[in-house]
Amino acid sequence: MALETFVAAVTGPLGALALAVGILWWLATKLVPVFQAYLESQAASLKNMVVALEKNVAAHERDRKMFEAAISQLDTRLDRVESDIHTIKNKLVP
Repeated sequence: MALETFVAAVTGPLGALALAVGILWWLATKLVPVFQAYLESQAASLKNMVVALEKNVAAHERDRKMFEAAISQLDTRLDRVESDIHTIKNKLVP
């Protein structure tokens, strides 16, 4: 009779509770530290990507300012070239 009660306790709700507690304990001691280390490495990798992206954006902004400065002076350079071409044309074609 004691064996039947033991088997019923192990295979019944008490056994399920013990199994659930065991699984939760294993997750807390084994899996959570691994998962935490993984998340920390991902956070460090993400931080490095953000820093690289910020550098890239800063370089793009500098390039954009230089491009805008070059474009803003383009009309004066083209005016000078146009006047030089006009002068050469007047000398060659009477």
